[in-house]
Amino acid sequence: MRTARARPVHGMRSFPTEFAGAFRDNIRKLLEEHCEKYDVAANGRSTWRTRVRDECTGALVPVYAVEECVNLSSSPFCDYCRCAGWGHHLVSRRRYHIIIPSFEEWGKPLPENFICRQTHLLHGLLHCNGFGHLLSIRGCSSGSRLRGHDLMDFWDHLCRSLCTRSVSVEDLSVNSLSLPLRLLYSLSHGQPWFARWGYNFSHGCYGITKSTYHDAIDSVSSLRVDSLLADLGDSPLAKDLRHIVTVYRKLSGEALGTIREFVLYLLGLRYKENYPPLAVVPHSPSPPARQRRQSVVSRRKRCRDFDEVAESLQSRWPVRRLRYAAEIIADALREHGTLTRQEVRDAARQAIGDTGLIDFVVKSIGDTIVGGQTVRRTPHPRTRVLEFSLDDVDMSTHEHLDPVKPLTWPSKEEVGRDIDTLYQSAVNGRWQEARVILDCKHWAKHWELRDDADDKLRFIVEWRPMPWEMANLRGTPLPGEVVVLEPHASMGDLLVTAERAMRDTYCMMERFRAQAVEGVYGDLWEPVMSGGAQSGATIGILGDGVDLESTLRYEGGDDMGAVDCWCGAREDDGERMVSCDVCATWHHTRCVGMDDDKQTPSMFLCPRCGGSSFDSFDFDDGKWPLTLGWGEE
Repeated sequence: MRTARARPVHGMRSFPTEFAGAFRDNIRKLLEEHCEKYDVAANGRSTWRTRVRDECTGALVPVYAVEECVNLSSSPFCDYCRCAGWGHHLVSRRRYHIIIPSFEEWGKPLPENFICRQTHLLHGLLHCNGFGHLLSIRGCSSGSRLRGHDLMDFWDHLCRSLCTRSVSVEDLSVNSLSLPLRLLYSLSHGQPWFARWGYNFSHGCYGITKSTYHDAIDSVSSLRVDSLLADLGDSPLAKDLRHIVTVYRKLSGEALGTIREFVLYLLGLRYKENYPPLAVVPHSPSPPARQRRQSVVSRRKRCRDFDEVAESLQSRWPVRRLRYAAEIIADALREHGTLTRQEVRDAARQAIGDTGLIDFVVKSIGDTIVGGQTVRRTPHPRTRVLEFSLDDVDMSTHEHLDPVKPLTWPSKEEVGRDIDTLYQSAVNGRWQEARVILDCKHWAKHWELRDDADDKLRFIVEWRPMPWEMANLRGTPLPGEVVVLEPHASMGDLLVTAERAMRDTYCMMERFRAQAVEGVYGDLWEPVMSGGAQSGATIGILGDGVDLESTLRYEGGDDMGAVDCWCGAREDDGERMVSCDVCATWHHTRCVGMDDDKQTPSMFLCPRCGGSSFDSFDFDDGKWPLTLGWGEE
């Protein structure tokens, strides 16, 4: 009795890499040689299965590949291509779903509508032309044995091995507190989490450009926490943030001045397994008698937060202005060190014109905590002139910290809540810039044509439509197809291979007949290399037989209307839109003042067609105001 040959189990990061052809051929080879057919459904879907070993835990991870015939699919078009800016691509004949199911489904029969489930650890969609999308990824936070990094390493290695051309991802990932990671990681690292694997900015929603995105990151991440506290005023959020600033500056032993420094430090604590022991303040030797008498007096003065002192004072200035003046003085002391009373006044006068306010704060700021440090006011030992300086917060003289209970590391849950407080503070303090960052969620990775692994010839062949064919097509250039030839291939071989590639890849080109080549010269029997073409070049293919009447032409569908929104968007970015009933152009509902939770009106006219949707907005220098999701404008 013949037994099936056991297939070797590869590691997640050492999956087969011997693929040297175009993607459409490599994916077939992968399924036939390294997977076993699991199921064939009547709807044109074939399911393949294999297992890979997680090198870290030793677990055997099931991987499924669902091959879908687009001609038989109930959803032949691709919304992911439309939102990624690839809506003009021709509809591919096949697409492949690469899936690692949730841990609970390992070893069980596949459920109905398997590819539509939202619980997969990994779900990627690859078109047979080499373009694809990473649809979902769920690591340890969902109870999996696999981390998100492990899943991304596997996905990236698989795409690179199969010679994938481009993969897009819409970054909607959140942490355990439902905070968008694209903002957290942008503030801490200057780029999203997916950038670690080479994913770059593709396009922003609402017309946001790459430069605007990076300017917004720099603005929020470089924001000083002390300035943010001043901007937040007397809100409960400001009080929570002030406590966080005091505690974590003490724990870290560092200044932690900006939002980026705080987010990096808190994220490090969040994912650190073991905390280092807290430093113990050594006992200092006994001072001389005169200094000892002075220190006894100073210890009796319990330090208080300046905000509390300001609230208790009977002043004609609001607490907000008193706090601002105190922070100006603290900044001057950080820059210059110890200053006399007159030097403090002179430094504060550079930012504050009200000398009465300065004198009032100078008189009240001694032995108070400003920006996580204590402002000391002591007489000079010889001249007896009052001097001001900054000191670290003394636990024994802080009224709101127990002098008996030592400072301890917070729990993971406490760090998570503090990250949430810091996040909300940054969003409220710089809501415009935060909205820009949150509106940038489309990323893509591109792989260049590999042409140095062997001596074969590789070309990008592009179909060049005739003028009469262009009248039935959009003007956007179509992506070319990769063809691989032997080193001594002839012009005829190139023509046949290009024709086969086009027929095998696109629905409307199943009967395409290649007739001529642009950019390479010679007879059909002459070698390609003698015609002036070099491996890796892009060449044009002329031919006929394209079904221009096909209903399966563009991945985004044939009914894609023109986008001409006031925010500057000219392509569909996946956000909610409404179409003008006169000119049929599409506009973001957010840009025309429609709430997402409300239905679009039965009749909508854009401003160019006489609509009044924008009458309530005020234009400033021609810039269109954003409607926000964070608080009131």
